[in-house]
Amino acid sequence: MTSRPTRATMAVFGAAALLVGTASHATAADNRQSTVQKNDPAATPSAYTAYLRHSHEEGATDALRAFQDLSQAEQAKFLDYLHDPAVLKSAFDKSADQSTGTSLPTRNSTNTTLLYDGDVVIDQERTISGPSVAAHVLSSGDHSVNYTTYVKVLGVKVIKLNLELNFHSNGRDITKVNRAEASKRNLSGVISLSHEKEKKWLSNWSFCERGKPCDSGHLANASVIWEGNVAYRGSVIQIDKKQYMRANVHGKLTDYYLHNA
Repeated sequence: MTSRPTRATMAVFGAAALLVGTASHATAADNRQSTVQKNDPAATPSAYTAYLRHSHEEGATDALRAFQDLSQAEQAKFLDYLHDPAVLKSAFDKSADQSTGTSLPTRNSTNTTLLYDGDVVIDQERTISGPSVAAHVLSSGDHSVNYTTYVKVLGVKVIKLNLELNFHSNGRDITKVNRAEASKRNLSGVISLSHEKEKKWLSNWSFCERGKPCDSGHLANASVIWEGNVAYRGSVIQIDKKQYMRANVHGKLTDYYLHNA
């Protein structure tokens, strides 16, 4: 005699199948979430926290502390900013073509620009080092000028772009550009940043006043092309910028900018 499964037995089998199906869907969802977080370290607050915690970039510990101090709503807003290429483009566009002829008698000078109601802050810092800065002309020796742009989102320092120019002064003129070096700090998790080979060179300047002998000399120049890529809604958006600086023998940046390459 053939036995039939009872209604209770069928219910048990149905419940088991449902549990297996639910577990299967849950596993698939977890795998998808894991893949998303792996491909996008800033996909969620927890993913970004893990990314910063395991980052070897300078400043990662400070960024992690600042991010964890944000409220849940602020963390979500922060991640939205990171994923919007318009924010990065706006930040770099607003940092372009700042004032020229900036004197550095105190060795340190900073400009600050606020965007998105102050949520995004761009700091541009210029510093000079080496032998003490004279009142008129730099003393004989090597001098370094740094031009750095910081991008902060909700108080978290996300990006730092630095260009350093080292040159030699004989106490009267710049005689040689020793080197130009570019460096970066990128704690965005979603923005890819690289740069081309730095360029350095001497340029000439001259000034002639009627009835007086002409004056002339050299300026130290450096530039670098930054290549930025942002993954956004299934596509990659490229944002290339040129960072440039020019220094004179008086310890001034006569020109500096960060704008479209």
